[in-house]
Amino acid sequence: MLENEIQNDPSSDAFSSGLTPDVVKTLLENQAKELELKAIELALQKQQDDHGFEFGKAALSAKIEDRTLQRNHSLAVKKARYVLITILSLIIASIIFYALYSENSPIAMEIIKAIVYLTGGGLGGYGAAKAGNNSKDTDSNSSDPQN
Repeated sequence: MLENEIQNDPSSDAFSSGLTPDVVKTLLENQAKELELKAIELALQKQQDDHGFEFGKAALSAKIEDRTLQRNHSLAVKKARYVLITILSLIIASIIFYALYSENSPIAMEIIKAIVYLTGGGLGGYGAAKAGNNSKDTDSNSSDPQN
């Protein structure tokens, strides 16, 4: 109660320093407006967070679908590759068996030689390419000053 009398006393320090009741009222109104603006700002920030969360969920579901489609495509490509290799192998084997059956063993031997040479060359080239890539990787790692 004593504090209320001191605050309402016109001779107190607050009123003597230029704070009139109108100025105090204006200050309180400004603080109330600031609180309203802060509440609006917080509501907008919450809305932004909600939209960001929804966007993140949509992006993740799109990524999941994309990865699923990518895996399905890779599987289809592998299956097609294996089917093609199987068909080509069956065709070559049937040509060789036909040549052997029709007493043309020199033709069958030439086909088998060609297959062996092509397979050896392909595997040798693949091995050389792998070795070249591995040596380039080690060269770039040793010349990298950060490592």
